[in-house]
Amino acid sequence: MIDIAYSIEKGILKNMPQEVQKTIQEILQILDSQYGADRNKYEYAGGYVVVVEKIEDFKEIIDKAYIDCNEVIAEYVDKIVCSNGEVYTNSLIIYCN
Repeated sequence: MIDIAYSIEKGILKNMPQEVQKTIQEILQILDSQYGADRNKYEYAGGYVVVVEKIEDFKEIIDKAYIDCNEVIAEYVDKIVCSNGEVYTNSLIIYCN
């Protein structure tokens, strides 16, 4: 699982397909511009991106009380089709409002 909040951290995504990196970078730039690049990602305002890489990551998300994966309703889900044939999804979850 990758937990990333700021656009300056984008280097940790280097092994992911370019299409996924681009999508995540765009989201991080929006978060930085709207909530500040110095925000505390787990407090009040802001947000972060969680990249779920394997099924076990869902347990970690639940255990750390990020999101109850059994109860959450995604605001939207987009499909990212990569040039190498891999398919990823991008889901917006509003954790606290």
